[in-house]
Amino acid sequence: MKTITAFNRIDFRKWLVTNHDKEDKVLVIVYKKHTGKSSPSHRELMEEAICFGWIDTTLKKLDEERYIRTFSRRNKNSKWSDNTLGYGKQLIERGKMTPSGLKFYKEGLMKPTHDFGIPKNPDIPVELKKALDKNKKAKDNFEKYSASLKKVFYRWILRGKREETRIKRIKITVEKAKVGNKDVFGKEEKIN
Repeated sequence: MKTITAFNRIDFRKWLVTNHDKEDKVLVIVYKKHTGKSSPSHRELMEEAICFGWIDTTLKKLDEERYIRTFSRRNKNSKWSDNTLGYGKQLIERGKMTPSGLKFYKEGLMKPTHDFGIPKNPDIPVELKKALDKNKKAKDNFEKYSASLKKVFYRWILRGKREETRIKRIKITVEKAKVGNKDVFGKEEKIN
């Protein structure tokens, strides 16, 4: 696997121009903000990747000054999120999308998104609200959770494909909220 250091988005775009159809993965080394060294933002790297039909996957700390972000070429089975499709549309409008990126973007429009069409900032599911309204302690604790943690619970519930799964997840959420447990993905089987 190739490794490059990107001091700006242009460095990454140059690499993609030459290698987007030759390589399957690349490790991009980026400097952390506190170093004061020039470095592209995650959004800038992600946009360049989308332009060529690539996607970011993992982020790992390299040392105190740098981290490594892994990028991979999409394949025919790749799913897109609603957000990534939105970025793709913006890149097309700005004239940045390449033919390779456009091909994958069009394929992505034809498939269900991997976020199940759930909005980035969903409202509280109606059934969860009803369940919390029936349990004052759970409701009080849940209302103290941060907005971002609540969204994680909402999305977890909404991702349930079957009604039984969503009902089970609502019960788990209420039971966890009763005791102030913020672990969304803990052991489900312990709660009936």
